[in-house]
Amino acid sequence: MTPGDRFLTARVNFTPAWHLNLEESFVKCAFSGVRGARGERPRTAMAQVSALFAVRMINEAGPGLDRAALFKSCGLDSAAPPEASVMVNDTDYYSLLETIADHEKPDIGFHLRVSQSIRCADLGAVGLAWKSAPDLRRSFHRMDRYSRLFNTASTFKLVDDGGTYLWTHTRTEPDRLGMHLSNEGALATYVSLCREATGPQNRPRAVQFRHQPCGSQRSLEAYFRCPVTFGADIDAIILPMERLDQPNLVGDESIWKFLSSHIEENLPEEEVPFERQLVLQIADMLSDGVPQLADVASTLGMSARTLQRRLADHGVTYQTLVMQARLELAQSLMGETRYSLAEIAFLTGFSEQSAFSRAFKRWVGKTPGAFRSEGRP
Repeated sequence: MTPGDRFLTARVNFTPAWHLNLEESFVKCAFSGVRGARGERPRTAMAQVSALFAVRMINEAGPGLDRAALFKSCGLDSAAPPEASVMVNDTDYYSLLETIADHEKPDIGFHLRVSQSIRCADLGAVGLAWKSAPDLRRSFHRMDRYSRLFNTASTFKLVDDGGTYLWTHTRTEPDRLGMHLSNEGALATYVSLCREATGPQNRPRAVQFRHQPCGSQRSLEAYFRCPVTFGADIDAIILPMERLDQPNLVGDESIWKFLSSHIEENLPEEEVPFERQLVLQIADMLSDGVPQLADVASTLGMSARTLQRRLADHGVTYQTLVMQARLELAQSLMGETRYSLAEIAFLTGFSEQSAFSRAFKRWVGKTPGAFRSEGRP
């Protein structure tokens, strides 16, 4: 669990003082034009999930739950089901899953039933590209990017582990039941897509999760049809290498290329802007103190000189991005009452609470205590 991960998923409350008190060179966060379920632009650091999954989860809810209330909890209208392009905030989504799970305990399986129901066609061009790919290797091709059209809370990556491949999933915060169920559902959905592309007999070699069991392990193993382990270093579907190169049932390279080209044309040119990547990386490293530019460059796979040149090209200084990371992370953590101001000072790279308080007041125009008090209902 890292501060940067908290920063990615927490609700951040930006006040007008943000714009009035920061220096002119402060970098504004750039996001795509996707609008949330409430018709608003996504707020900074607010991770989101497609309403497609929220609606499917609600449809699997037990009869004792109020469907209209479940829709409302995600900012959706039960009378007008949204399109898949509409997004809901991740924390609202996790609360939804927790509400449904509470009525299904101890044998929680609604999220697996939803995953099993997802078809390639539900995901539009992305799903059709997956199904029409010549083989699974090319089905997974660029899904690390395409998946963000439906889920900005998670990061996926295909990793060569020498003889096997891991489709890894990273989402570690907020550490709560709803997120764990969502993580299980995410990997279960990919297995469902694999089976549609290659045949129902498809099963992973193994599946692993970072969290501890939420419900019945038997239900998970029955769904995945392979060993499922918990407490791993990372969530992952483990696939034998030869499985990736077997032909898909209706694979057609020309159709796959056409659809992939269409998806690329409709993706934002830079899904996560360069400055944003840096802010997130700095935030992830702040609990060890303010990271040196060279250390950040190394984690991003570039030299310090290259990073300095790119900063100059974007007209921004490293110090400005450090300030932005500290402020946004501080505001994020102050929304979680379990953190004291002393802990927040440490997690944002300050050696003393007094130094943090002075800096925060300089940035926002009010003390951390006043900011936190105003943000509480």
